Amino acid sequence: MAINNTTITGAISATVTQFAVASTTGITAPNFQTGSGITYLLVDQEYMQVSAVNTTTLVVQVVRGVLGSIAAAHTSGSLVQAGAPGDFGTPTEVVGISLTTQEVVGSMKSNAVFLTGSADALTGAPGIFVVKTAGVDAMTIPTPTATMEGNIVEVWSDTTNAHTITAASACVATGIALKTILTFTAFRGCGVRLRACNGTWQLIGGSGVATAANGGVVPS
Repeated sequence: MAINNTTITGAISATVTQFAVASTTGITAPNFQTGSGITYLLVDQEYMQVSAVNTTTLVVQVVRGVLGSIAAAHTSGSLVQAGAPGDFGTPTEVVGISLTTQEVVGSMKSNAVFLTGSADALTGAPGIFVVKTAGVDAMTIPTPTATMEGNIVEVWSDTTNAHTITAASACVATGIALKTILTFTAFRGCGVRLRACNGTWQLIGGSGVATAANGGVVPS
């Protein structure tokens, strides 16, 4: 079975167990007697298991936060990928990294979470985030704690606006001194990749993002 793409047609909270989608193609209800028809949905970075589907009303009923993922709220228009268990590879647990450990990358798909607000608050949790805000998104990110050690956060722009990420303290390691603000160039495709390391956000990749203090652009 191949993965089929659709979208959520209305915003949902982290506790909703049924919602409408634009299409139910490739989404089937399970037959637990035969083990057939099992379908997983991947929305942002949350996995859901389909328990029922109405192909007339296009409403699916799901079990939230399966395969070790966390149930979260999703905006209207969020991408939904539907497929059989084998279509998504083998899920792996997120492993923290430091200067003395090695990053482990599994075969689990990692979809981007869409940001659509004007002041989105990143929590420091690992993930890939794509800014879809029509205007400027003045994002914030906390100072990394010990429990965030090794988390990798990617933020990319899909709009032509000069978004910003403001840290709770001067904790962004770029240049000689620690910085507080990262400013996106106003074009689609620019972004930054941060890793929590010893209480700082280390810049480990990106393109078209500058620090307020030195005006330097993060290299790709």
